[in-house]
Amino acid sequence: MNRALKIAIQGGPASFHETAAKQLFPAAHLQLLSCASFPELCEALETGLVDFAVMAVQNSLAGPLLPNYGMMDQHGLSVTAERWLLLDQTLMALPGQKLEDIQEIWSHPIALLQCCDYLNSLPEVKTKETSDTADTARLLQEDQIKGVAAIASRKAAELYCLEVLNDNVANDEENYTRFVVLSREKPAQEANKATLLLPSNVVKASLDSLQEELEKGTLELTMVQPIPEVNPSQAEVWVMELEGTTTQEIDQAVALLTAVAPAHKMLGVYPKAVAPLPMDRLNGCLSPLLIVQTELV
Repeated sequence: MNRALKIAIQGGPASFHETAAKQLFPAAHLQLLSCASFPELCEALETGLVDFAVMAVQNSLAGPLLPNYGMMDQHGLSVTAERWLLLDQTLMALPGQKLEDIQEIWSHPIALLQCCDYLNSLPEVKTKETSDTADTARLLQEDQIKGVAAIASRKAAELYCLEVLNDNVANDEENYTRFVVLSREKPAQEANKATLLLPSNVVKASLDSLQEELEKGTLELTMVQPIPEVNPSQAEVWVMELEGTTTQEIDQAVALLTAVAPAHKMLGVYPKAVAPLPMDRLNGCLSPLLIVQTELV
């Protein structure tokens, strides 16, 4: 019998990361390692505690989780696959609690951001950031916390026997998060997407080198944004994502980038997932080209 595939995820049972992992490895017998944070997840993979990790990198409402790209580089990890997951952010509390009983709403900060319109409609209710959506639901049940609601998946409400106070409270019912598979290796595979890190001083030159291909419509620039600085003494780095239709197109684009930015870092070349929404809605922010024009003028 084949051994279980060990996968690190952020969060516990009934978390969105758990759902994403099961969809990304549908035929595998999985042993999931729950991590309290993204740095812990990356460290678990880097040190060999797990075979792969699944990590969120972008949300259609909140935008990209830019620090996560820096963590991939810091821990020497590569992207090998991706998948978009529809999130059902649900408001839940202990059985018998009603909305008027709720004084605080707890959840992961990104989940709270995705639901900010709903939260703003409840000005008397305070919010509190936690490390995970599903684990917040578990905490309410285990500690029998009254007057507090959690935002998590409906699966979490069912698992921890909580009562749903409101279905999907996200700003948009079409609330998608992109998850990637991380590996310590860079597998050779057919691919039509690339994720790279570029020094800020060559970003504009890199775009200029790709302009002809972009104008042909053979390539699509789906992200180019600066990663928040962790160490002010280090040079600013930008993340760039390119999508094509064939491996050859991506290889040619990377060759063009290498000519103007030999110091770039490749975070992954992999098959792109089908985008569930138009790209301007998936960015969760300004379009990539507009960001570059604003930052580099």
